[in-house]
Amino acid sequence: MKNKILILLLTLSSTIGFSQNSNENVLYVVDSIPIIEEPKEEFGSLTENEIDNIVVVKDKKIIESSGYKDLDGVIYVFTKEYVKRPDSLKAIPTTNLMTKKNGTWYLKDSSTPYSGKFIDYYLTGKKQGEGVFYNGKVSGVRTMYFPNGQISMERVYSNGIENGLEKEYYEDATLKQKGEFLNGKESGVWEMYHPNGQLKQRTTFNENGEMNGESFSYYSTGMEKGKNTYKNGVYQKDKINDKLFDYYNQSQELYKQVNYKGAIKKLNKALELDPTWADGYFARGTMKLNDFQFDEAIKDFDKTLEIEPYFTNAYSNRAFTILRKHELDNGRILSKSKDIQIIASKETEIPESELTKICNDLQKAVSLGDDNSMVLEAMEKYCKE
Repeated sequence: MKNKILILLLTLSSTIGFSQNSNENVLYVVDSIPIIEEPKEEFGSLTENEIDNIVVVKDKKIIESSGYKDLDGVIYVFTKEYVKRPDSLKAIPTTNLMTKKNGTWYLKDSSTPYSGKFIDYYLTGKKQGEGVFYNGKVSGVRTMYFPNGQISMERVYSNGIENGLEKEYYEDATLKQKGEFLNGKESGVWEMYHPNGQLKQRTTFNENGEMNGESFSYYSTGMEKGKNTYKNGVYQKDKINDKLFDYYNQSQELYKQVNYKGAIKKLNKALELDPTWADGYFARGTMKLNDFQFDEAIKDFDKTLEIEPYFTNAYSNRAFTILRKHELDNGRILSKSKDIQIIASKETEIPESELTKICNDLQKAVSLGDDNSMVLEAMEKYCKE
């Protein structure tokens, strides 16, 4: 153990209210798991509502008898989920209290690979995943969960290698993806789905895990979006498709140079090749938004969502386009050149009907998973009931 262990979990610190000297070495132990490193984002944060009780230990003898040394204090945090967990579940080990050597899992201080059930938990005490180890390797179905309790993934393993069916889900339990693994590689037909249940993509893999044959993609309306052909994992050129993406890449380079008008012209040519390309309309709408062509940008976002109703960023971008239109339409031009103009915005009252559109789009974007801080701040500012 490191000589100095000081874990700064802000959500814990503010909740616990423990008077802690910044020079003290303090260890948090949450539901019997020492938090040696700051948890990853997916591990979950912990709030006051999720904590059942807290025990602060500062007695050096008790700390050392618990197996910890060189510490000024140990803060034991017990979540409500942990407290109501039956002893039979508490007895099942978590990988957070195991060690992994050369791809094999061991219980701490054991030289024998672990065989048996395991359950991992979020910091909040809710189940994160579970499965079975045999001789230290995952065997059978491993299941992962969202913080809301819904299954996020089910995958079959054999001796620690993916071998069998995999299914991934959205947080509302709608199927997101399914396919088969063979000796750790994708095999056969894999399918991905939009949140509305419509097929998003179908791809075929050979026994070596290489894409083989035609890979189809679809809009959430069920309409075919496009197809690419692969032979033993090698992309087979398609003149129209390649030209379309060539225009797109050129538009992105011009966008980086703040040449919005030039970027729009490239996307115009791309959309002439494929008038059903939702990504093209979205990209062009974004260019027009940056070029202050607000009405034209809204039309492109409308077209994007007509083709692809689950295009998350199109909702948020359309909302911001309406906002910018009202903020800048009557603004004062500070600077103008061939490619760039700078406008000073001014406070203006947005009509109620437009506010409704803005809020509907922001709420839809968030419901589809957009957690961008700008989107959340705009919701808080403009969508007050």
